[in-house]
Amino acid sequence: MPALVLLKSPTGGTPGDRIPLDGDLIVLGRDAETCQIVLPHHAISRRHAQISRANGHYYVEDLKSRNETVLNGRKVTARTQLRAEDRLKLCDFLFKYEDERARSADKPPLPEHFTRDADDEPDSSGATTIEATGSRINAQHFLDTQPNDRLRALLDISTSLSRTLDLDPLLNQVAETMLKEFKQADRCFIILLDDAGRMVPRAVRVRRGDPEEARFSRTIIRKAVDTQHSYLSEDASADASLPANASIAEFKIRSVMCVPLVTAEGKSLGAIQLDTQDRSKKFREDDLNLLTIVANLAGVAVEKAKLHENALNAEKAKKEMELARAVQLGFLPQSMPTVDGYEFFAHYSPAQTIGGDYYDAVVLPNGRLAVVLGDVAGKGVPAALLVAKLSSEVRFCLLSEPDPVKAVGMLNDQMISGGLGDRFVTLAVMLIDTVAHQMTVVNAGHMNPRMFRVGPHDLDDAISTDQTGTPLGVMPGYEYESVTLRLEVGDVVAVFTDGVTDAMSPSGALYGPEGVDECLLPPNDAIAAANWRPRRVGDQLVTAVKRHAAGRAQNDDIAVIVFGRVDPAHGPVTNTTRTDPKAPALRPS
Repeated sequence: MPALVLLKSPTGGTPGDRIPLDGDLIVLGRDAETCQIVLPHHAISRRHAQISRANGHYYVEDLKSRNETVLNGRKVTARTQLRAEDRLKLCDFLFKYEDERARSADKPPLPEHFTRDADDEPDSSGATTIEATGSRINAQHFLDTQPNDRLRALLDISTSLSRTLDLDPLLNQVAETMLKEFKQADRCFIILLDDAGRMVPRAVRVRRGDPEEARFSRTIIRKAVDTQHSYLSEDASADASLPANASIAEFKIRSVMCVPLVTAEGKSLGAIQLDTQDRSKKFREDDLNLLTIVANLAGVAVEKAKLHENALNAEKAKKEMELARAVQLGFLPQSMPTVDGYEFFAHYSPAQTIGGDYYDAVVLPNGRLAVVLGDVAGKGVPAALLVAKLSSEVRFCLLSEPDPVKAVGMLNDQMISGGLGDRFVTLAVMLIDTVAHQMTVVNAGHMNPRMFRVGPHDLDDAISTDQTGTPLGVMPGYEYESVTLRLEVGDVVAVFTDGVTDAMSPSGALYGPEGVDECLLPPNDAIAAANWRPRRVGDQLVTAVKRHAAGRAQNDDIAVIVFGRVDPAHGPVTNTTRTDPKAPALRPS
């Protein structure tokens, strides 16, 4: 009676178990109530495939399973007749179809340790393929029949692979061992795929000549990688299955073996190619079986080594970003300046490890002080590099040009000539004359600074939108405008980046400019209003933004500066510079 013989099972079934096909319709799947052959595994569909009997023949059909049904290495897409010795694969379950009635004389049973691909016959070129997963090689049977020197070579390779996670020495050692084991081989190539899928030789060994000049067959490697099948040809130059442009003759390749390196999840990592350049030296099927086992071991080791390499690279990148963060924070003032009658507050929090927001306080001659806050378009490393350039250019322009309008114009031209590309910078400059108690504001495309005036008790923009110029880097030779305001005791000025107004709550609501204004207006309580100083305003604004976000990650960098004129008689000046908790602590002045 026809039957399915279990060859491989991921659930502990016994290889060799025989399942008679004694019905007209037999369903294979995970559902014990509707299936005659139950395969209890999560990868198997509830009703995966069925075998039907008609006119004495048996046919297999896939039932639109999630992970497909495979017959002799080919996906079953239609009702297909089963023939003696066929291999039927459902996920990791492998069966052999036995039918003593229909064994044909021209199709003898194949040995258990080797099964040819698809139609079970080599093509006219003599080329042979084997599945890379090892499911078509009975490894124990193969090892039992090998001489001691081959078993010793496998043991040496397995031991070597387990001792190191350094990829290049590991691959070079495998290549050396392959040339020692396969005496007929003239060359060994171990090729890995990079992140873009390009073939990169990582280990090359040759018996003669310069390894740097040795060339592998990209056609054969690509065939093995794409199909995940091993390849063997006694004479590749006569292999009709290879395209005419395979360059086999140019490389003088005769007999060749190529085995893909595959992860446990079925991802192709690369391939091992061994070839001869002598017509009298040929590889056989046992050679290919041995190389396939080596490749299975090497594939696991390469995957572990790559994971280790990726972990080391990630740790290195993390340290480099932490160093870049420390360098960037070095561009920001370690503390705000101490000026009699004035108080300053500053806060900085990047959305990523490093960011594109920038602020500074530049002490100028004759009792003047420039407070600067800017926002470079973008985030991350590119924006941080522009911040470094901006920091030095701002100081140079403000110290060399006393007129803030001309200084910002000079800065604009400097940034353009320095190559901003398609990026730009918004910048607000507030030049404070601490003797005359006046503030001159120049705005290059930034959000307008907000100013609370204690006299009329109102809140307004420190400079109008009409007087605001274009961002830096947009238009060379642009002429900016300025506005000059008197600062009274109790006046408070706040300037910030759009990371404040664009801060999102868990529901996606923006904090908005209205939320900023609520924090800048003093309370109605007279006593509390008397203590309405820049540091308190800044603390309240930063706290309110964090409360609004409620743990949601920042979508943009945040920088805040709040300053104003205060009455020293009402308490000591407490100028601060703060960053987010991940940054190194900065000392207040």
